[in-house]
Formats: sequence, C-alpha cells, structure tokens
Amino acid sequence: MLARDPSPADRQQARDNSDRAWAEAQQKSPKSRRIAATDSATVDLVDWLSENPDTIDCIQEIGDILAGPVIQELDKRFGGSKPREIRRQLNSHLWCDLLVAVAEAIEKLSKAMDRVPEYVTTVILQSRKAEGRSVLLDALVGLAVRTAWEPIKSMIHTTGIEEVQRGCRILAVLICPAPENHKAVQDGALLPLAKEGLLETSRERLEQVFPEDWVRRLREGLVGAE
Repeated sequence: MLARDPSPADRQQARDNSDRAWAEAQQKSPKSRRIAATDSATVDLVDWLSENPDTIDCIQEIGDILAGPVIQELDKRFGGSKPREIRRQLNSHLWCDLLVAVAEAIEKLSKAMDRVPEYVTTVILQSRKAEGRSVLLDALVGLAVRTAWEPIKSMIHTTGIEEVQRGCRILAVLICPAPENHKAVQDGALLPLAKEGLLETSRERLEQVFPEDWVRRLREGLVGAE
C-alpha cells in the first residue's frame, strides 16, 4: 500500500521513523540495532517499489498465490482439527524461506525447471534445520512448494526470470517476521537486493550489525555491479 500511494508523505514518515529508530538503537542491544538496520532496508525497498510499479504487480501476484491456492491446499491436507496451530507453524518463516529458495532455484535451475520443487523443498528443510527453526513435516513443505511453483513457473514465462526473482526476494523481506534473525533472508534476499534497491545509508547500517562474512560478500557484490 505504501509503495502504490502516489503521495510520498507516508513513505517519508516511515523513513523518518526508521532513521529515528536507528539513532535510538545505538544506545541499545545488538539485537535492537539489527532490527533497526533491517527496517531501514525495508523502507528502501518500499521506496524502490514506488518507482517500479511493474514489480509491485509481480509481488502482488506472487503473494496472491501464497495466500490463495497454497494456503487452501495446506489447510485441506494438514489443517485437521487444529488449523490455527498449522497457520502458526506456517508463519514461522516458512513463506520467506520458500520465496528465497524459489529465487535461488530459478537462478540455478533455469534450464531444468522440473527439478525446482524438489530442490526448493530440500533447501527449505536444510535451512530450517541449520537455523534451529521449528521442524515442519517434509510432506507439508513439499506440498506448499509444489502448489506455489506451478503458477510461479507460469509467471516466469510471461514476466521473465529476473522480475520473478526480484519479486520473490522483495516479498520475502517484506513479509519476514524477523529478517534480522533469518539468515536465509539475509543471504538470499537482502544481499542480492543491496545492489539495486538499498540506499548507501541502509547498506552501511547493515554492515555495522551483520557478520563480517556477510559484509565481505556485500562489498564484493557491489564491486561486481559497478
């Protein structure tokens, strides 16, 4: 909604709030600084989207896939008598995991599209295990991936690989409940988006709060983009 608003007033307010939160976070914990830095990056992405309406449409289409047929299929197969519990598990970083892994899979397997669902499922399960996140049934993750992949694959043919990748990455950042703690989103979304969607101020803030290896890869990527 902020990105689509023709008036920049609310976006400027969001930026002012972000800058104030960053300044206040300097006297707080490292966690507060990470949150403020990733919020700054989110504000940059919203501003970038306001100037690139085609990407907004792409993100909306991807979001509708997740909120529509994917949720419906998961509710039908896994909702049972505790649909709220299943929804709670799904909101524990599954969607941003899925989006980041899809963007990565598109890049790596663009010539073998039929292998994407299997690859994405494996990446999500490995990522969640490595980050110590809640265990999800392999079948649940696999169903979510397969249901999302077919319409996303159709989008690739009509919208293009790069645009769908970008849309998945931006949406992953926007919907992630805590990107400052989600390594998959940091590496698979924020890092590649830094080249085009983030202002220097936000990149500098992220450099102050993220690990040295992440900062090194960010700088290497920026040099390669020049």
